Amino acid sequence: MSRGHDLLALQARDERIASLRREIAGLDAALRGDETLDRLREEAGAAGSAHRAAELAGRAVERELAGVRQRARQLEKRLYDGSVRNPQDLLGLQRDLEALRPRIDELEARLLEAMEANEGAEAALNQARGAVAVREGEVSAAEQPRRLRLEAARSELAEVEAERAAEAAALDPADLGLYTRVSARRQPAVVVVSDGACGGCHLPLSVREISEIRHGEGVVQCSRCDRVVTG
Repeated sequence: MSRGHDLLALQARDERIASLRREIAGLDAALRGDETLDRLREEAGAAGSAHRAAELAGRAVERELAGVRQRARQLEKRLYDGSVRNPQDLLGLQRDLEALRPRIDELEARLLEAMEANEGAEAALNQARGAVAVREGEVSAAEQPRRLRLEAARSELAEVEAERAAEAAALDPADLGLYTRVSARRQPAVVVVSDGACGGCHLPLSVREISEIRHGEGVVQCSRCDRVVTG
């Protein structure tokens, strides 16, 4: 195997290491929390607040209506129980009672609206809580497979990193240094020749470069993009 192929194999190890690290980071994040579940819980919390507000508003109207009705009953009692005999006083009671009736009608309408709003808020809360329960079940079902995959990915990463270290130690230090420098600027750093062109920049290679690649004469770099090119 040529020195270029050795660097290509090292690059494959590095790509696998990067892939495993991304997967491990994703699994760690998924196990720490679920964005969808967090959002659904926030929505359920907001729905709960809306339901409580609707309940409080309805109770306030109920209390006010009860107070006005109590006042009307008191006026009716005084008006008809014979305790008030003065005609002017009776007329005043009659006017006060008449003035309360539109207020009672208004409060009854508001109470009906409040009851409807409360029912809607309660339905929304139940729906939000149901969505949370479903997502919690999904997260719970996925958690064990994720933990198993995380353990396997960490084990594989340790193996690949050990293999990579062994391969890097076996390389010519100059070749390893070249690969490190190029990979810091170009990805991929090592490419395969394709129809006489660099597999990275896709520009034609010189006759000399093609000859060196074919004969395995050291590490060949593309004169255009500096990538290592191998056959």
